[in-house]
Amino acid sequence: MSIKFFQMTTHCANVFWLFGRSGAGKTTLARRLQEAFKARKLPVLYLDGDDFRSGLCSDLGFTSADRLENHRRIAEMARLAADQGFNVVVSTMAPEQPQRTLIKQILENRLVLVYIHASLEVCVQRDPKGLYRRAKTGSLQNLIQFPFDRPEAEDCKNRIDTENQDVDVCQNILVDLIFRPGNEAPGTAP
Repeated sequence: MSIKFFQMTTHCANVFWLFGRSGAGKTTLARRLQEAFKARKLPVLYLDGDDFRSGLCSDLGFTSADRLENHRRIAEMARLAADQGFNVVVSTMAPEQPQRTLIKQILENRLVLVYIHASLEVCVQRDPKGLYRRAKTGSLQNLIQFPFDRPEAEDCKNRIDTENQDVDVCQNILVDLIFRPGNEAPGTAP
């Protein structure tokens, strides 16, 4: 898990995309990463999948095609913001490999993809937004039944395990991953 310290003064900034199941801790870690950028007085924009679902992507459902379009829109917004010099922190589920492939195609070498891992059982226990409860009652389709393609090493080299480590440890791992000088360039193998 190594990433090069990137030059914040360059024209294009990077996109730090945290993905994983609902309840894995993506939003918590994304907010903390946003604060780490702010503490360093670096321009940052946080994009949350839930915010997109209630606004720009409110016309989309949860089919594979709709989820792909949802992630396309978020990736395009992230690309535009990075073009303007913002470091972009994104948190979405991105449960299927085609979504992550599309994100990589749109963002190319400015993307740092980070898998936030917790098992389905742990995420159901946490259920911070009540989504799993709603899925069990039938008021939210496809959340549990929908496949979550676990990323392979070649898909995503950066993985943070929130199931077996507390949030402060995970935050330290994430911040160190991004800000430690001497790491390799984003998107390259460790």
